[in-house]
Amino acid sequence: MPAPPAPSHGGSPQRTDWLCRRVYELMAKVGVRKVRPYDARHACLTYLAGAGVPDVVLAAWAGHADGGTLAKRVYVHPDSSHLKVAAEYLESGLFG
Repeated sequence: MPAPPAPSHGGSPQRTDWLCRRVYELMAKVGVRKVRPYDARHACLTYLAGAGVPDVVLAAWAGHADGGTLAKRVYVHPDSSHLKVAAEYLESGLFG
């Protein structure tokens, strides 16, 4: 992987497009599908949330300062497997 960017002459960090270009170069080199870094981040955090990682840890990984509520709201999207678990819980606990 290329070396990290040097600061600009004014001392400020490089722009995020530098990172995107390097990520795309690496994806092409190793032969994986091109995915925007933002989307990869979102998918990773969604997976971690679905795996039960605590909200405060998700918030820290996401760089959110609110302790996790925003991270959960942004990254957790219920799918059919979530709905099935809820239905089974209702069936066994409430109706069972």
